Amino acid sequence: MRKTEKKYAIIAIWLLSFFALAYFDLLPTDINTIKHFFSENQKYALVIFFGFWIIRLLFLIPGTPLMILGGVYFGPIEGAMLSTIGLVMSATLIYFFSSKVSEKKVKNFMDNRHKDLSILIKTYNYKLLGLGMICPIVPADVLCFLSVANGIKYSTYILTIVIANAPLRLLYSYIGVSFTKSTVGLILTFVSIAMIFIVSIKMWNTLKKTNTGLPLK
Repeated sequence: MRKTEKKYAIIAIWLLSFFALAYFDLLPTDINTIKHFFSENQKYALVIFFGFWIIRLLFLIPGTPLMILGGVYFGPIEGAMLSTIGLVMSATLIYFFSSKVSEKKVKNFMDNRHKDLSILIKTYNYKLLGLGMICPIVPADVLCFLSVANGIKYSTYILTIVIANAPLRLLYSYIGVSFTKSTVGLILTFVSIAMIFIVSIKMWNTLKKTNTGLPLK
């Protein structure tokens, strides 16, 4: 199967799964529906929430919606703490999956698909991983995969992800509450996230231009 065909296949599977979940009312579309869904399944709320963190890897879904979801149902503080656990779970799965893949396959993947990331990871290691956790233009899961392939220790890997992502986890968790309680708080939250994104993108592009000589995207 060609690369383009694989991309279309992945997109098709993701869309079919999305519509299937929506059709069977397993995909909440607003805050009240989300709260009702978890209230109806209160005994299994934690299991469902952590299950989403694992399933997201199969469908290439970022963790941001789940962080917001945690804040909506569990509250900003508890939601952020539970999102931290979910993040560690999914990051651990990526770690063990990457460590099982052969070095040759990883090298080919890095050279063919993410040459710029490969160069930066070899130069900055865990520091780049930390920056990638808050930079919106960086494929975070791919960066995690490549960092593991480059030999990062599990303890360093997990601590970097948890610490670097902490501000965004708290802000995303607060968004869910702000939708219904505080317009001003919601605006301030979005402004804070935007500032983090702007600074991280500027830092990322500077590193990329300085160390790889590749054109900025």
